[in-house]
Amino acid sequence: MKTPDTAPPSNRLGPAPGPAGSRRSTAKGDVPEAVLDRYLVERDLRGRPERFFRDHRAAEPMFRDRGRSLVSNQAYPDAVIDMLKIARHRGWDQVRVSGDPAFRREVWIQAQALGLEVKGHRPRERDRQAAGEPHRQTPPDLGARLDRAAVVVRALIADPAAQARLMARALTRAAERAPQPEQVREQRTRTR
Repeated sequence: MKTPDTAPPSNRLGPAPGPAGSRRSTAKGDVPEAVLDRYLVERDLRGRPERFFRDHRAAEPMFRDRGRSLVSNQAYPDAVIDMLKIARHRGWDQVRVSGDPAFRREVWIQAQALGLEVKGHRPRERDRQAAGEPHRQTPPDLGARLDRAAVVVRALIADPAAQARLMARALTRAAERAPQPEQVREQRTRTR
């Protein structure tokens, strides 16, 4: 029988593969002081912080530092945010998350506040709401709308040149009204 110390935690957070040459630390114990001050810390044989406990009564650590990954047995929001602060401190702009769905969801939600990209979790609308993102409406299919408009224009207007002008104008107006990526980004930053 495995003891809690040797049982492998199922929830893991690590750096996602990124561009070669990017500065990312995977050194065990590379932890910001603010995080070290929040926990009772057990160190490994080399003196590096390894196991982070909430208090002296806890039998299980909130999370463990394995260097190349941070692991946890639970999905407590305060532990997840501290794990993400360590990831950001280490230069992990993108993180890969695995484990139970509650852990992956919590990592994704908390990572949005820190500006980290998460791989390994596909957010649902409820996750986006919890992260404070504005409600996303699915844009209507522009091609289908223009096809319907073309049918109406052909039925009402006999002149092919006038039909072409009207459809060109409709396409221009639709392109003007469609939100550009910069506008979407600005809306997200204003709502945070």
